[in-house]
Amino acid sequence: MSQQNPAIPSEILENALRSLPAPVAVIGAASGGVLGGLTAAWVTRVSLDPAMLLVAVGHERFTYDLMNNSDQFTVSLPTTSQVKEARLFGLKSRRDVDKWADVDHDLLGEGIPALRHCTTRFLCRKTEVLKTGDHDCFVGVVITAEKISDQPALPMRGADYAPGGD
Repeated sequence: MSQQNPAIPSEILENALRSLPAPVAVIGAASGGVLGGLTAAWVTRVSLDPAMLLVAVGHERFTYDLMNNSDQFTVSLPTTSQVKEARLFGLKSRRDVDKWADVDHDLLGEGIPALRHCTTRFLCRKTEVLKTGDHDCFVGVVITAEKISDQPALPMRGADYAPGGD
C-alpha cells in the first residue's frame, strides 16, 4: 500500500525525486561465506565525527539479508569506465549470479567484497538499521577509506547510470 501524498501526481513526484544528486555505488556484503552486492543510488554521508555513511537497501534484495546478518559492509564508487560493473550489480541478483566472480575485487575487514578498480571505497562497521518503508537504511561508521583513482565517480543519470546516457 503506497503512502504517497495523493495531492502529488506520481509522475511529477518521480521526476522531482530524480533531480536529487545521487552517486552510483556498489555495496558489498558477506555472511556465512556468501558474498553479495548491489548497485545503490541512495548512499550519503550522515556524520563528520565519527565519519558515517548511510545506504538504503530494498527489502527484496538478496544483499538485504546479508547486510542484516553482518557487522560490516563496503561502499565502492565506480569510475565512469565501470558502467558494465555497475549494471551487473544493479540488474543481476546473487540468487542467480555470483557477481563478485565476474569483477576484480578485494576482501576488506571481515571478508567483505569491494571493487578493486574504483574511484573510492569504504569499509563500514554497521551501527544501526533504520526501518524506512520499502527500504531500510544501514548506517555504518567508516573504518577504512581509500582513494583508488582520480577518475570521476559514475553519476546517476535518469533511469540508468551512464555518462552521456550511454
